[in-house]
Amino acid sequence: MSVYKLVCPACGERMRIRNSEGQTPTFRTIYGQCQNLACGLVLTGSMSWDYQINTSGMDKPRVVLPIAPSVAKMQALRDSRPASDQPDLFDQPLKEALA
Repeated sequence: MSVYKLVCPACGERMRIRNSEGQTPTFRTIYGQCQNLACGLVLTGSMSWDYQINTSGMDKPRVVLPIAPSVAKMQALRDSRPASDQPDLFDQPLKEALA
């Protein structure tokens, strides 16, 4: 599991999210506090989900975001290649690729 480390812009120490409020299914207002007692900076900010990298497995997802531009570009590059019998390494499951 990866954990995003929040850093205080004033002193460079760790910050933590004290609270957050959901505004929409894809947007939250967050409140952060510096863990350095000498600093004590309190900030407000936002977090949003902008694009989807892949589609949801749900039959009826609550929200459908646009496909990320990088993913759309990769798909366009794949679609523009000439037809070939050569399988693409990234289109195969990892298990088959290593066999």
